[in-house]
Amino acid sequence: MAMTRGQNLIGKVMGSYILKNTLGYGGTSAVFLAQQLQHEREVAVKVFLHRNSLNGEVPKDFYQRFLREAEAASKLDHPNILPVYSYGQQDGLPYIVMPYMPGGTLADYSQEHGVLTLQEAVWYLEQIASALDYAHEQGCVHCDVKPANLLLDSEGVIRLSDFGIARVSRDSSEDGKSFARNPEMLAGTPDYISPEQALGHAVDGRSDVYSLAITLFYLLAKQLPFYADTTIALALLHVHKHPPSLSHIRSDVTEGIDAVLFKALAKNPEDRYQTVTAFSLAFAQAVDEAVRSGAANDKRAIVVVRNTGQLSGPLSWQVSPDPALPQRSFVQRVGLVRLLGVAFFMLSLLLSGSFVTLLALSRGNHPATKVNTALTTASGSPNLDLLTNHDSWPSSTNFFYQGNQYYIHNMSDNNPSMAFYHPEQPGSFSDFHLTVTMSQVKLPDGLLNNPNGADYYGIIIRASSDQAHYYLFEIDPVNSNDYMFMRYDSNAKPNWRFIVNGVLPSLHSGTSKVNTLSIQVRGNSFLFTVNNTPVGKTITDSKQPLLTGQIGLYVEDKGSEVAFSHLYVDPLK
Repeated sequence: MAMTRGQNLIGKVMGSYILKNTLGYGGTSAVFLAQQLQHEREVAVKVFLHRNSLNGEVPKDFYQRFLREAEAASKLDHPNILPVYSYGQQDGLPYIVMPYMPGGTLADYSQEHGVLTLQEAVWYLEQIASALDYAHEQGCVHCDVKPANLLLDSEGVIRLSDFGIARVSRDSSEDGKSFARNPEMLAGTPDYISPEQALGHAVDGRSDVYSLAITLFYLLAKQLPFYADTTIALALLHVHKHPPSLSHIRSDVTEGIDAVLFKALAKNPEDRYQTVTAFSLAFAQAVDEAVRSGAANDKRAIVVVRNTGQLSGPLSWQVSPDPALPQRSFVQRVGLVRLLGVAFFMLSLLLSGSFVTLLALSRGNHPATKVNTALTTASGSPNLDLLTNHDSWPSSTNFFYQGNQYYIHNMSDNNPSMAFYHPEQPGSFSDFHLTVTMSQVKLPDGLLNNPNGADYYGIIIRASSDQAHYYLFEIDPVNSNDYMFMRYDSNAKPNWRFIVNGVLPSLHSGTSKVNTLSIQVRGNSFLFTVNNTPVGKTITDSKQPLLTGQIGLYVEDKGSEVAFSHLYVDPLK
């Protein structure tokens, strides 16, 4: 394992420093906490580690990059750039001696504390911008800006590190801000690479603007905007796909903040901020406007977090007390996965007391006068359509029947629309097989002018009578063809637990297209099928699963209208 590499060097003397323990690892190096022999000063020592799998010219290239990092950083003198005390070789191993940063990296900080607040982001971005613009003025493009290369001292001051792949040549332009670049494919971290780096084109300081914007996105969302299972696929996403809207991921981000990030992440360098400081100032101004408008505060916002280990991995939450109601805007999609915004609404509604109103709407304004008792439990007739029992579903201008289809038209500015099955003599569904047909009738407001937008709708199962606990499965056939399966518990912290998500190639995209969902539920196991195509393997909820409950229908965005029909629930023996 990589974490064991370099362990044999602990206790070794490198120059005038003795290596005490490891602080971190890279692909070809390890960083050690070391102590100076004479003055007992603690430092960080980065040591190049030869890999047996590398042969030919490759080790030499890595070795030269290692020395280039030392040379590039040693020529830069800025309070937010990690200085190099010395560098050299010991027994054939190149090393660099740098200050020890007890605060770790910004990646470590976000792992321990969760997402940055907007005010923290302003503070750190200002420091990083100062460092990068200084480096650019010196003819140096970093080319590998990412959270792991942003170190914190004991007082929270940022130091930019790792100039190993920096471009340090400058052309003869008078302003000194354009750089002569070699059009070879540049090295870099694929998660943060700029489009021009990915294409092997010439780069300048605006490439660092892009990488820094990806870094900021990650620190604010605890997820990256792009994911793919290969390096080439990921690079192509940076070149061609637009990032998602951050306001759909956390509750205190406004459209103004989104606009700043979208500009910094423009595919064409000419469309970005032309300096990092300009990016930093624009972001600070947008945050200030959000704070003054009351849309943002200094608390950590609720954030949906994608597991970066796999494309269809589970999701988790970072949550803070008293989150603000999210600002809604339509997300720009990359066609891989959209992170759900409805959880913000439900949690905010619960905290504000408005959930009572939503539940009243979901039950309808008219009490049931007739009921088909055969449908009140899953033990009824296996061929009866629950949607034919009109009096057990809400009835209003936005919850209505046309023919054999039941329509939900969400006209709420902030809330999803949910309709629960409430017969006069309620029963519970335990182990069952459910099928339902769904068709998009109207797209959400503004989506016609936003081809990269998205819209979710689906079905709720095993809901408690007070809707304090339930599972939700939903799809987005508008653009991204992805799905989400999650669980809501009002008394849990956090309230939402994401169980699985992924992409559904079997979805029929667009309005008037019909999608048929099947769910087989037995105990704590769930098997989903969409249009006769299984959605992965059987899913198990092992954390105190919900074993019984009611069924509901769900439509997320304002203006969206969905027709539901053929809702069958057959008991499993």
